[in-house]
Amino acid sequence: MEINQNEIELSGKKLFYRSYEKGDRENFILLHDSKTDSSSWESIDALRKIGQWGYNVYAVDYPGFGKSEYNGKYNFGSNPSKGSLFIKDFSELLRLDTLYIIGPSVSAGSALKALIDLKNVKASIIIGGLGIDYILGELNKIEKPILILWGSGDNVVPISHGMKYHDLIASSKFIKIDKAGHCVQVEKPNMFFNSLKKFLDEI
Repeated sequence: MEINQNEIELSGKKLFYRSYEKGDRENFILLHDSKTDSSSWESIDALRKIGQWGYNVYAVDYPGFGKSEYNGKYNFGSNPSKGSLFIKDFSELLRLDTLYIIGPSVSAGSALKALIDLKNVKASIIIGGLGIDYILGELNKIEKPILILWGSGDNVVPISHGMKYHDLIASSKFIKIDKAGHCVQVEKPNMFFNSLKKFLDEI
């Protein structure tokens, strides 16, 4: 099945996203870091691989990145609540029910905040997370499954941060990826997919 490229209007602005869809299934939303867009997921064939496990998968160009227009309503840089609102509005527009969110780097705070805010988010996966300090006081509210992936050689966010978040979230699972830096999913895609699949099988 082909990966579709889509343009829609969300809150008055153009939004671009890639999708792998096969009818009525649970859904993955793949966010990205501040230096890339949805093409970073295409480069490791993530939509197809996760989709073949039985999910619909959506990789978005976050507003202001890639082919999506900037929208101040969702400017999530230091405000994970705006990222959570984006996930809510995007999923409602596409009528997506159960969600899993993957948030690498700066989008990790949004992925966790969505898990706190939105009832239809079943689990979140964060990778070398930034932006989480803004919601530290809320992490103990999380009871849903969280997978925390961190590269042992991450020189953007030290692995000690990931271990701290793991300690604060009782329902989290922490996996250190050896010989990987900040972008585990790109640097060690096989380890990323294996860890994700095992996590999904266990929850």
